[in-house]
Amino acid sequence: MWNDQKKVLHLSAEKTPRKSLTKDRMYAFTMDLFLIGIINKAILFTYTSFIHSFFHQLPLGVRSNLQNKLQAVNSLNFLVVFIGYFLLSYYLSEGKTPGKIMFNLKVQCPHTHSDQLSLKTSVLRTLGYFVTIPTGFTLLLIPCFRKDGKGIPDWLSDSFVMNSDEEYFIETLEDSGSSKVTPLFPEDPVAKKIGRNKAS
Repeated sequence: MWNDQKKVLHLSAEKTPRKSLTKDRMYAFTMDLFLIGIINKAILFTYTSFIHSFFHQLPLGVRSNLQNKLQAVNSLNFLVVFIGYFLLSYYLSEGKTPGKIMFNLKVQCPHTHSDQLSLKTSVLRTLGYFVTIPTGFTLLLIPCFRKDGKGIPDWLSDSFVMNSDEEYFIETLEDSGSSKVTPLFPEDPVAKKIGRNKAS
């Protein structure tokens, strides 16, 4: 068979193991959660400072009531920051969150060549993360037990995560495929004549 004699580039190139990719995804998501926690704490600190600075003239009962609602404010603030963080990162940064940038990962749609994720894909992927919050993000461990390495955010948004090596590999395939044109009938004199006329 010709397959045994000739090495096909896209079949023979080494690919990153899925376990390594899944591990990097977990590290990236942990880093994103850490950054979300910092943003959340900063906003909460600003809120408490605002209460102490500008509401000191209010009655003590009103101030204590505002401070007692810190837990509710914290939860609401976390959800807003969480959704905004992932949605804006995916939509504005070509499928990359700060955590994914640190670990050279990127979200890509299989049906498009564009680097930019659509708003629909960004929303659905963020919704996939949001669904896992009640379980303490344990549902995000699903890719560890699947061969394709896909989880809830991947299924909902019809997207996948790849690393920079895979991205570069795909780009080189596209570049080599677009630059090389093979004539169907090179021996046909009519085709050669038409080709010369077009060139001139």
